[in-house]
Amino acid sequence: MGRRNGAGRGGRQAGGRDRGRDRGRSGGRSGGGAGDGAPRVARTLFVLLITANFVINYTSTAMNVALSDIVDDLGTSLTGVQSVISLYALVVAACLITGSKLGARHGDRRTFVVGGQIFAVGALVTALGPTLPFMLVGWSLLQGAGVALMLPALVSLLTESFTGAARTKALSALGVSAGIASGVAPVAGGLISHYLSWRVSFLLATVVTLAVVLLMRREAGPEPSRTRPDRRFDNLGALLSAAGFGLLVVATLLAGRYGLIEDRQDFQVLGVTLLRRGQVSPVPLLAGAGLVVLAVFAGWERHLIKRGRDPLVRLVVLRDRRIGVGSLTLVMLFLVPSGMLFLVPVFLQTTAGFDALRSGITLISMPVALSVGASMTARLVGSGRMTHRTAQLWAFSLMTAGCVAVAVMFGPRWDVSAVGLALTPGLLLVGFGRGMATTANDLVQSAAPPEEVSDVTGLSRTATYLGSSFGVALAGAFMTTTLLLAFEAGVKDSTVLSSAQRQRVVQAVEHQVQVTAATDDAVRARLASQGVTGAAADELVRVNAEARGRALAVAALGMGVLAVVGFLLALGLPRGPATPAGPAVPTARPPA
Repeated sequence: MGRRNGAGRGGRQAGGRDRGRDRGRSGGRSGGGAGDGAPRVARTLFVLLITANFVINYTSTAMNVALSDIVDDLGTSLTGVQSVISLYALVVAACLITGSKLGARHGDRRTFVVGGQIFAVGALVTALGPTLPFMLVGWSLLQGAGVALMLPALVSLLTESFTGAARTKALSALGVSAGIASGVAPVAGGLISHYLSWRVSFLLATVVTLAVVLLMRREAGPEPSRTRPDRRFDNLGALLSAAGFGLLVVATLLAGRYGLIEDRQDFQVLGVTLLRRGQVSPVPLLAGAGLVVLAVFAGWERHLIKRGRDPLVRLVVLRDRRIGVGSLTLVMLFLVPSGMLFLVPVFLQTTAGFDALRSGITLISMPVALSVGASMTARLVGSGRMTHRTAQLWAFSLMTAGCVAVAVMFGPRWDVSAVGLALTPGLLLVGFGRGMATTANDLVQSAAPPEEVSDVTGLSRTATYLGSSFGVALAGAFMTTTLLLAFEAGVKDSTVLSSAQRQRVVQAVEHQVQVTAATDDAVRARLASQGVTGAAADELVRVNAEARGRALAVAALGMGVLAVVGFLLALGLPRGPATPAGPAVPTARPPA
């Protein structure tokens, strides 16, 4: 579907100087006038958007490598910080479809600017907040809402600004910028956390984001929307989609504490016991409720379309295999690396005794490999020498092998002093596989005709952030469940502990899950505070260490199994090269 009479995407009309600006956003060239500056406008836009994506990913990764520092500074627990990370992904995933629709109604650049302002305020609150609730508001809520507005607008603008091989490179550059950010964050974030404070990273995010916003405002001109702004906004659809996705993520967050099937302890809400220990876990109930709400959401959207009204998202786009199967593939492509990026720092900081800096240096191999894999695959796919399907199959194969290699090194029999270097091969495989997967963005986005860009963007971005949230939550659930079972088994089999001691320890673990997810020194200190010393304390520390290593290994293998699931999903992708839905017009070349 090409442009007609200077119309923007989706049939929007612009005249005179506005038409030249619109072509500038699309990367088109013209013989003279305003169109002569189009390449400069497109390249400037590209740099600003990639910079924003860099900041978003930097803050996420810097937070991962500073887990111990954040826990100590805020006086909280690893479980608390994990919940903040997962809730951030939950907020983003729940609001992305709404954010994409707002971009379609009010203009992508305008929506991006508003989201950037919210993100900057959230980063500032996180940087200055003295307790975990401040991080919850600043990081999880404000920054999450900001990203939900920024990311769909960012992807839509890149989709519209380039076509063909240039679009493949531009959208793959999102993965490259994320990889570079993730590569810089472990070392830079570790250095900042070690010598200054983890808060400085969020202060830097505030400054850079505000600079991007100011430059975007200066470059922005009048921006017609793709949809008719006089149509009523689908508020009920926004509420249903947020509630459905939210329930799914909350279910995964509770899996580690309450169990996947059987409830390990009483489930209480506001002091009221809803489910007792031994009954069904709240996890399948909440997940089922989420699916029901999403089914109602889908029915409501179809109802609006039949009535000729403007839906939040046209779910009919999922009938295209490139979009439907591609979106499911995106979930798994983000789920597996996110889970590994949670597990490896936990292992390094609780078992190997690494600080944020050493953890960052160990992790740097993964994002570096991601950047290399993304750049190489974008060139191969863009030139037609590799299909998107082949790239995704290789991606999942490499990630599966990487998860297995890392899981082997999580075993307690290895010398922890050398384990950082020993993890490198597995991290390289996971990182390179994730890099090859970045072209999935191009596959999904290029399948959308102009008038459905916002629909596809909202769905695909939701898929990526659901993957991120599920990855952290499921990795934590696998780890915690296995850790508790292994610890209880180790205590029951102990010949050092008395029968009374074994019974007391098992009862304590059932009510204090987070105690065993700690370093040996932390466990010993907690035991000492409860009057447990000597041989009994040594035995419990040993049992905990063995259980923790086994739990981390099982969780990493679980990520490998999920990578195999992703491989099976990718088999359903079209075999041939993708046929872009956008206009086949000359476009600006994204900077190398």
